[in-house]
Amino acid sequence: MQAKIIYKDIKHFILKVKPSLEVTLSVPRCASTQEIDHILQKRKKWIENALQRFQALQPKAPQEFVSGEDFEYLGKRYRLKVIPSTQEEVRINGGFVELLTKKEHDFLHKQRLIKRWYQDRAKECFGALLDFYATLLGFEVKTLRIRTMTTRWGSCNPKRASINLNLELIKKDKRGIEYVVLHELAHLKYPYHNQDFYRFVSLYMPDWKERKRQFLERI
Repeated sequence: MQAKIIYKDIKHFILKVKPSLEVTLSVPRCASTQEIDHILQKRKKWIENALQRFQALQPKAPQEFVSGEDFEYLGKRYRLKVIPSTQEEVRINGGFVELLTKKEHDFLHKQRLIKRWYQDRAKECFGALLDFYATLLGFEVKTLRIRTMTTRWGSCNPKRASINLNLELIKKDKRGIEYVVLHELAHLKYPYHNQDFYRFVSLYMPDWKERKRQFLERI
């Protein structure tokens, strides 16, 4: 792990991990090498977790939507099978994601069909999990938005009682999705990652640390 050290006219150390996977540490001009090494060693685990999270969100090689490609859904890998058909449909059949389409050679058309399928499955899956945990917690969620996000798996707005979830989550294991859903719901009550927040999450999901670890390992 390499960190870019930036000397500034500041009083405190400022450590950042950027979505580009760049690690920067802004330090006072009088900071010693020993102090800098101490900060980096002390925050090593935090840096590694942040890098792992952003690496998981890095764009993957573009897909061509042709038979034989791998597609993920709820933590499992499926092989794409493009089937010429008079109907338009995407479905799971055994170990395959079958794409039935009238336009088997139209890349953009196939891309839209797959994305719409993911969005429909995400709306169904995320909505059910959100309803379950919101009812369990006694919270009201007014809005659920599902969209592609480049730096995080979810976010929330406590004032508006709204939750945003990353569409890419639908490709992950359901236990990991549950963790992200509960995590964002907890922020409606506790906006910051303090002891109260983690105590609350632990109360309703005692194994959240294991879920988070497995989730990060699989992405």
